[in-house]
Amino acid sequence: MALQSRDAELTALTGLRGFAALWVVVYHVWVEATPRLIMLGPLDLTPLFSAGWAGVDIFFTLSAFLLSLPYASRQLEAAPRPSLRTYWLRRVQRILPAYYGQLAVLIALAAVAGIGSVPTLGQLLGNLLLLNNLGPFGAAPINPVTYTLSIEFGFYLLLPLLAYWLRPGRWWWLALLAILVTQAWRQLVFPLVAHAEVPLRVIALEQMPGRLDQFAAGMLAAYAYTCAVARGRPLHPGRNDALFVGGMALLAALLWASHYTIGSYWEGHPLLFTWHGLAGLAVALMLYAAARGSRVASALFDNAPLRRLGLISFGVYLWHFPVLHWLGNAHAFDAISGYRLPWMLPVVLGLACLLAALSYRWLELPVLRLGRPRSARPQLHTEMIAAPAAAPVEDAARSR
Repeated sequence: MALQSRDAELTALTGLRGFAALWVVVYHVWVEATPRLIMLGPLDLTPLFSAGWAGVDIFFTLSAFLLSLPYASRQLEAAPRPSLRTYWLRRVQRILPAYYGQLAVLIALAAVAGIGSVPTLGQLLGNLLLLNNLGPFGAAPINPVTYTLSIEFGFYLLLPLLAYWLRPGRWWWLALLAILVTQAWRQLVFPLVAHAEVPLRVIALEQMPGRLDQFAAGMLAAYAYTCAVARGRPLHPGRNDALFVGGMALLAALLWASHYTIGSYWEGHPLLFTWHGLAGLAVALMLYAAARGSRVASALFDNAPLRRLGLISFGVYLWHFPVLHWLGNAHAFDAISGYRLPWMLPVVLGLACLLAALSYRWLELPVLRLGRPRSARPQLHTEMIAAPAAAPVEDAARSR
C-alpha cells in the first residue's frame, strides 16, 4: 500500500499538531499572566499550563514520525528510494521561508520603529545559519523560541542515516543507539555545567544529541505503523484506543512529575536524563494509535478548528512570542487585575494566528508549490475543509 493512500488514516495528527502549537502559546501566556496558580475547586490544574513547553516534544516526535514514513515504506514495501535532493529541498522550503520572513520583519521593526534591538552582524549570521541554539556560547536567537529549529534541523541531517535501521531485525539497533547517545551526552555534559546558571545547563543539555531518543521514538512508531499497514493487520479500534489513552496517561504522569520536581530537576534529578525520552515514547504510542484509527484520538483532535490550527502551526509557533512581547511592552494588560490569562490568551492567540495565516498564504505556500506538479501541491487553507488529510502527511509526502 503506497504512502499516499494512507492519508485518510492520519487526519487526527493534523489536529494534534495544532494542539501542540496551542499548548506552547498557553504556556508562554501563562508565564506572563499572574497569578499563575490555576485551581478548579480543590484540583490544581497548574501543571497543565506550566508544562506547555512539552508541545515542542510533540512537534519533535511527530516530525520524526511523518518524515520517516517514506523511508520505512521503502524498506517494507519496495517503494522507490527517497531522493536526498528532494528531501533537502523540501526541508528548506518548509522551514526557511517563514523563518527568514519573520527575521526580516523583526529586524525592520527594530531598525525603523525601535521595537526590539537590531542584531549584531555575528548574531544575524548565526540566526541565518541556524546556529541560534547555543545562546551565550554562540549566536543568541533573535526570536527566543527559534532555538528549537536548530535542534530540529540537526535531526533532518541525521534522518537519512538513521533510516538505515528502519528494517526488519535492525530497528532495535536504532532504539539502542538513540538511548546510548542521548544518555552519553547528558551524563557527560551535566557534570561540566552542574554549577553553571540554569539557562546554561538548559542550553548545554538540550542540544541534538540530548534529544535523539525522542526523535528515534517517532521514527520507530512510523516503522511500526508501516509494518502494520504493509502486512494488512486489522485495525482493532478498542486496542488502539487503549494504546492512545495509555500514551496520554504516561505523558500526563511525566508532566505532573516534572511540575512537582522542578526544584531539583536541573540539579541532576533522574528525570533530567530520562524525561524527553519517556515523553517521546508516550507521544509515539499516541501517534501510532491515532494513525491506526483510534476513536479517542479522532474525538479529541480530528476536528476543523484544530486541523486548521495545525495547518498554520509553524507560523503560530514563530509569531506568538513576538506578539506577547509587543503587547507586554505596550502594557496592554496592565489594567487587568486578578487572573489575566482569560483575557491575554485570546488576544495573543488571535494575533498569532492572523500573522501565521498571512505567512502561510503569501509566503510559505507559494514557496512550497515551487517545483511540484500542480496535482501534488499543498492546498490552500480554505480548501482544507474538503481535504483535511493533506496536512498531516504533507511533510512526509514531500520528502519522497
